[in-house]
Amino acid sequence: MPLHTHIPEQPEGAELHGFPRGFTVVEGAPAVRNWRYYGSEAEGAQTFSGVWECTPGRFAFRFEHWEFFHILSGRLRLTPAGGAPLLLGPGDAMAMEPGFAGEWEVLETMRKHYVTRYRP
Repeated sequence: MPLHTHIPEQPEGAELHGFPRGFTVVEGAPAVRNWRYYGSEAEGAQTFSGVWECTPGRFAFRFEHWEFFHILSGRLRLTPAGGAPLLLGPGDAMAMEPGFAGEWEVLETMRKHYVTRYRP
């Protein structure tokens, strides 16, 4: 396995479809596309990275994993459980710990670079 992986802003190749574990659609019919460019099971954890895209809609979520993401395009309203909404757009980034929960509303089709890490 190479020691580096390029993750392009404009994805190409095979796509994965569907929402990550812990996501439940509550409004609309958002469609998801995911281009996974990197995967590793080193150090007893699963780590993935790629580009994720979602059309408008609203869903509840509870993260079972750690994630960092950077928004490339589109707009998102992220409301942590019991917290104030955050409006996020191109250039914004966020890191979330396992157990982070709330509501995710895609206002304009969004695309993000992501890195996730699942521990057993």
